[in-house]
Amino acid sequence: MQLRHLEVFHAIMLTGTITAAARLLNISQPAATRLLLRAEDQLGYRLFDRVKGRLVPTREGQVLHAESERIISGLENLRKLSRNLGAATSGHLRIAAAPALCVDLIPLAIARFRQKHADVSFEVETRQYADLVRVVLNHEVDLGIGFDVQSHPGLDLQPVAQAQFYGIVPKAMESRLPASLRLDWFRRHPFIGLRSDDPLGAAFGAAVKLSGVDLNPIVEVKTNQIALALVSRGAGAAIVDQYTAAAHDPNLVAVRPLSPRIDFAVHALRAKHQPASVLARKFIAMVMQTEKSISAALPPAVKS
Repeated sequence: MQLRHLEVFHAIMLTGTITAAARLLNISQPAATRLLLRAEDQLGYRLFDRVKGRLVPTREGQVLHAESERIISGLENLRKLSRNLGAATSGHLRIAAAPALCVDLIPLAIARFRQKHADVSFEVETRQYADLVRVVLNHEVDLGIGFDVQSHPGLDLQPVAQAQFYGIVPKAMESRLPASLRLDWFRRHPFIGLRSDDPLGAAFGAAVKLSGVDLNPIVEVKTNQIALALVSRGAGAAIVDQYTAAAHDPNLVAVRPLSPRIDFAVHALRAKHQPASVLARKFIAMVMQTEKSISAALPPAVKS
């Protein structure tokens, strides 16, 4: 008994007539009749007796109906599940991201995503670079988002944004600031530096080395959030990623673009042998959209 035969049989059991069953299935009455006759022919017995213009199930039809209801119900549940998977209206997403991205970008992207998909739940954790790659490769998370992720045979990388570094200084210094800050400006002020043992720090360190400017930090920090906290307390000036800069308190910190600008990349990463779900792909699209709105709110780079 083929699936289409089963659907016609079930529809007739619900409605009592071929005509009503055809209407329920959105097919013609002759097509429904042919399907029923084929089913009975394959089975070798009748499913219905014709009584006064109605179809009355035979004993065999009654026995089959009990099982057909379970199958039809399962098919409907499967259809609902497939629609939900395609629409990404529900599900659970585990995300690991660089700490700077979890200050503003990821929380805002999640809030916006859940406005459209309220039945989607999230787990979010911050990871430094080496741990970020590890948890993605080990399937401990569904998706990672980080800075300047290096090529890896086990990773699929998707560019999210091309971003830049910004200078941040105590608010009290703002009136004396130029429209953009050159690297040698930081030599004349207490400088808070980022360690170069992750890709973001390494990217900045390489750009400084190429510039020929020797920056000597009075404090060296592991994360940009610590640098922002120190600048907020008036301890000195720093150069941080644009997402940390976007999270500054304007009453405590002033932000300026660098001249020339120093860029870095933001990537989404997942294990290569774990296909990205529709839910993950839609969330990455929301992160990219949110990133653009955050970037637009920062001072634009000044052409040198």
